[in-house]
Amino acid sequence: MVLVALTAALLAAAAWRLIDVQDSKPRLAVVPSRSSVLGTWELEDDAGGQVEFAADGRFSAVDLPVRTSPGGEFTGAGSWSLDDRGGSVKLAPDDPPAGMNPQPGLAVVRADGDVRLCVTSGSPGVLCDQLLRLAAAPR
Repeated sequence: MVLVALTAALLAAAAWRLIDVQDSKPRLAVVPSRSSVLGTWELEDDAGGQVEFAADGRFSAVDLPVRTSPGGEFTGAGSWSLDDRGGSVKLAPDDPPAGMNPQPGLAVVRADGDVRLCVTSGSPGVLCDQLLRLAAAPR
């Protein structure tokens, strides 16, 4: 009887761990409106880059790794928009660098139960190269 209880407890713990791991992986998501992405977003793991989205449709970025240029990072300002379904943020820099990706942007994902912005990956089977978390509400 003790062995059955111990086996059941171990199986339950393994199931909870599997659910926890699945919840931590980024999954594509949508947000209901532009107000859901307003504020300052910072790269997780203290990677340094950040972007601020304002209600007037403007953004400013510092070391944002969105493949806008051969170097892969963008610092500057421009306009932003949320796609029609609320699944990605499109960026239009005021002064695009030479060789810029024609449509830079960030995907909306859910990771660890929270909305994040995702620097999408070019690698097969990998959704995000980096995640940004909301660091400060809009001013």
